[in-house]
Amino acid sequence: MRELTDTGALEDRLRARPPARYVTELFTGLHRWSGRIALRAGKRQVTFDELLAQSYRIARALERMGHSRHEGIVCLTANSPELVSLRLAAHLLGSRFTALNVNVPGDVTGWRGILAAARPAVFLVDRRGAEVLGEPAPGTLTLGVPEAGCDLLAQAAEESGEPLTPRAREKDIALLVHSHGTTGPRRGAVHRFSAMNVNWRRPEEGALGDFPAGITTLAVSPLAGNAGEVALMLLKQGCTALLMDDFDPGQVLATVEAERITSMYLLSEHLQRLLAHPNVGRTDLSSLRYVPYGNAPVPADTVRRAIEVFGPVLTQNYLSSEIRAITLLRQEDHLAASTGRPELLRSVGRALPEVEIRIRGPRGEPLPRGACGEVWLRAPHMMSGYWREPAETARVLHGGWLYSGDRGRLDEEGYLYLTGRR
Repeated sequence: MRELTDTGALEDRLRARPPARYVTELFTGLHRWSGRIALRAGKRQVTFDELLAQSYRIARALERMGHSRHEGIVCLTANSPELVSLRLAAHLLGSRFTALNVNVPGDVTGWRGILAAARPAVFLVDRRGAEVLGEPAPGTLTLGVPEAGCDLLAQAAEESGEPLTPRAREKDIALLVHSHGTTGPRRGAVHRFSAMNVNWRRPEEGALGDFPAGITTLAVSPLAGNAGEVALMLLKQGCTALLMDDFDPGQVLATVEAERITSMYLLSEHLQRLLAHPNVGRTDLSSLRYVPYGNAPVPADTVRRAIEVFGPVLTQNYLSSEIRAITLLRQEDHLAASTGRPELLRSVGRALPEVEIRIRGPRGEPLPRGACGEVWLRAPHMMSGYWREPAETARVLHGGWLYSGDRGRLDEEGYLYLTGRR
């Protein structure tokens, strides 16, 4: 009885704490754009009001079904408005959220292993996810596919769409971000709500401004990855996201021209496929103002070609499942590289404002600028560890530093050049 009483008292203390700042600021931002279009998918249009109401309904439906804080949600879906609503609902509830994408082969083949490791209370699929799985897993919930399992959207339709006080607290787990497994097993990096706010801009650049009505970003990379972070950041500022599922370079180019797309986040592979398409030189890309790319090294010649095609609108990100934002090769760096500093095209940029980078030798000793060694990282938005892997966590986290396993060097101006893996 004492144990139960103590547990209840702990829950009372947790509830008394303020909601997670990331969630509060995200929903406050989204509520500012009442009447505007938030999402477009094919012929569908979803306003900010509809997106928020659906998120509140899903959160209430999950609570009514017995889902509580500290439990996990894993979904296998395409890029869809329902995925965005589900993620927002998970953040409201303080649930750890894992998104898998039907167009990522590793996500499709590895979903059973991720489910076994993450032990979620809820596993969801949309129609594309149900088609990929074929035989649904027992207990699967669906997003509008009643023949494949209990339809969460039908349950949510019976709930109120009025605002819901966020349940999430700073120490709750917001995301389990699984690595792609290219250099080892797929591990789930734990990101708590206290580490979800990423400062992308330097003090002299000011805060990210609001977007005029009609400004549209093309969400063509899987929202299950870093593109999901970018989409929420832009939605919060009033941007409309046009959701595209399968990456087809010809269709992407045509959409940019026809819809006057302002920004799009590209995986490195997608950037290279766009540049190789025969229509790239015959397409009007003048509407683009912001084209971040990343997730894998890009050859310098490819970046040079991208600058010629897209103009000075490119930014390159260095990131990982352990730290979702590390460096940025900014637009002005790309411009400088094309006008006299070509060596910058081999760099991944300089550290973001709250990120620290150190280069260490084999015994952890500090190395001078220009020397190659292991890249150590520290940031308020890095993971707190690997999910249920204490030994592996202890191997890579020491004294507040993450041992990235990447090798690289820093030049005198702080630009990071990656040279391989440890």
